[in-house]
Amino acid sequence: MSTRSTPPVPGAPSPAGHPDEGLWIRRYRPVRDPELRLVCFPHAGGAATSFVSLARGLDGTVEALAVQYPGRQDRRHEPFIPSISGLVDQVVPEILRWADRPLALFGHSMGATVAYEVARRLHGTGRVSPVHLLVSGRRAPTVRRRDVAHLLDDDALIAEIAKLQGTDDAVLQDEELLRLALPAIRNDYRAAGTYQYVPGRALECPVTVLTGDRDPNVPLEEAKAWRELTTGPFALHDFPGGHFYLNDRMDDVCRTIGRALAGTAADPASGRTPPRPAPAPPAAGRRADAARPGDPVDTARRVLSSARTPDSPVTPFDDIADWLAERLGAGRFDVSRIPFEELRGWSFHPGTGNLHHASGRFFSVEGLHVRTDRLPERGWTQPIIVQPEVGLLGIVAREIDGVLHFLMQAKMEPGNVNVLQVSPTVQATRSNFTGVHRGRDIRYLDLFMGPGRARVLVDSIQSEQADWFLAKRNRNMIVELAADDDLDIGEDFRWLTLGQIRRLLLLDNVVNMDARSILACLPTAEADTSAPSPVLRSFFGAPGEARHGTAEILTWFTGVRALRELVQNRVPLDAVAVDGWYRTPYEIAHESGRHFRVMAAEVGASSREVTSWTQPLIEPQVPGLMALLVKPVGGVLHALVQARVDVGHLNVAELAPTVQCRPEEHTGPEGLPRPPYLEQVLSAPAEDVRYDAVQSEEGGRFFHAQNRYVIVEVPPDFPEDAPDDFAWLSLAQLTGLLAHGNYLNIELRTLVACAHTLY
Repeated sequence: MSTRSTPPVPGAPSPAGHPDEGLWIRRYRPVRDPELRLVCFPHAGGAATSFVSLARGLDGTVEALAVQYPGRQDRRHEPFIPSISGLVDQVVPEILRWADRPLALFGHSMGATVAYEVARRLHGTGRVSPVHLLVSGRRAPTVRRRDVAHLLDDDALIAEIAKLQGTDDAVLQDEELLRLALPAIRNDYRAAGTYQYVPGRALECPVTVLTGDRDPNVPLEEAKAWRELTTGPFALHDFPGGHFYLNDRMDDVCRTIGRALAGTAADPASGRTPPRPAPAPPAAGRRADAARPGDPVDTARRVLSSARTPDSPVTPFDDIADWLAERLGAGRFDVSRIPFEELRGWSFHPGTGNLHHASGRFFSVEGLHVRTDRLPERGWTQPIIVQPEVGLLGIVAREIDGVLHFLMQAKMEPGNVNVLQVSPTVQATRSNFTGVHRGRDIRYLDLFMGPGRARVLVDSIQSEQADWFLAKRNRNMIVELAADDDLDIGEDFRWLTLGQIRRLLLLDNVVNMDARSILACLPTAEADTSAPSPVLRSFFGAPGEARHGTAEILTWFTGVRALRELVQNRVPLDAVAVDGWYRTPYEIAHESGRHFRVMAAEVGASSREVTSWTQPLIEPQVPGLMALLVKPVGGVLHALVQARVDVGHLNVAELAPTVQCRPEEHTGPEGLPRPPYLEQVLSAPAEDVRYDAVQSEEGGRFFHAQNRYVIVEVPPDFPEDAPDDFAWLSLAQLTGLLAHGNYLNIELRTLVACAHTLY
């Protein structure tokens, strides 16, 4: 990798302190210090690019953020979200990252409904209420009308689209373009058509309605009905034109929006921008700073203090093994293989062979055809888990006697090789916490679901195993209670310091994957810039001490993502037979005996929210090796990481360990080519192996999935030059990237967590 200086790139923290735009937000005209941000939601079938002209037409005090829905343009390989509520669930956490300025919301057509529900969600938190809601081309949610456009056949749906005159005739006449666009349009029409207004508390912000005077879908009276949804000021502006009047009237629309927002952002008496609102007074029993994120440097210093505390009188380390054994013996937990036909609620779809749940939730096992630039042109097919919903993984923290402690759970999972492991405080899929599983409520979930008594220390969306999941992500969170907030905990939970967890990470299969993933996200940089050891300087020193600047690293990584190719197409599960996969009554497996198999399991668990169920599980055929080569460079420990393309990645590539493979699959005459640096790891002298333990992977979806995790310190003369897909980063740089999603894969996150054992 080159060492030349390069400018910052998209995705790098900007000088103005803007967060990473990520997958959901696009800024077509960044404003350095805006008075207000306008979040824009597209129409059905639309994309963020529909707001390019609007973003450029607003004055320099307003920054437009355009929302990009999944399933289109650069997110075309992601599954669609089939409901308004599902969109709101996923986009609100992204919007909150931009709430250091007042937020206004604007949506056109279906986007108006999304904007309204986002406004309600924000208003309901009591934390970040929108200062203005602007809606365009949409009747009020209180107006009930049956929308069935999504049920039309393709020809009738195209005719419906043409009637609205918002789609270029060239697109309507181009069969290939229509084929690409129709799935997104049909999905969004379904979301809008199945939306049901639920009465609730009125908004308090101004509401401005914009509409076309010849819009066939929005009679004037139905546009006026928005007035009933707010106790604040109301205004309605009609423009000459139909449903997409704004395409021809963008200058007028920008002026109207600008005037509406000027009245929001400025003090009418003085014409000056008022001070940004102070946080609301805390409710009784709530700490004053609970709604605000923790300062990363302050958090890093407290993380270092906790990591240097190897034991605690709250939970003595010598008692942890007895606690885990006692919890294992206190409950019943049985997992047995069963034939697929005995799965309850699960079945193979007669047309595709996809294995899915009758509720339409949880997850499904489908086929995936993959093609990359480094494989045979035809690519290959394989089974994969499709689970589009974002789960929640959360740990509660609290200072006890001045030291940060983390509330860890002894949790049983059906796929765990040893049944029970130390897990996060909360570990839940959306199907869990919305009650689809019909089980008991999840303890402590309320501490993570909006503002309350806890302050946020970590909050980012991270990926899971891309070998077996298609674009699976979880929200990783750590929230902190006040030191005097005495949380009632049960027998399944214990407070541990990071130093105690460091000691547990030295053992095989004790700390589960989700806990490792969350703890890796703890900020560490600049906690101790005078640290003497290369490991401490790497974690807790300044990122500027690293061999490459962060902007340079991001330029390199963005280049890999731009130049490498990953084409993913979901196909029927039955279609994977072409590449050697077969199905018996008990398994789906590959004829080579390699890769993995899909099995069915009956689970009985007295300590879980649901006490018995059946489900499919992925079972790997052989264990993997995840290895990180490290080396002090300039007195700072650096890790050699690769930009790796895996079948299920959401954004082409993620940073991965130096070596990530299953060594047995690289042996024999039909073995895969051996990856770079595998020989250095396998032949490393024992004295150079700084970490070596076996860790389980996700036990909720994988059966007895274990990998050997190794950190090897290479000798001083080991070359620092590396192949184009590899780069040397400090550990502080890696933890810094974990403030954002989809940079480090789960295997590298585990090694970052395990690297805490080195100092």
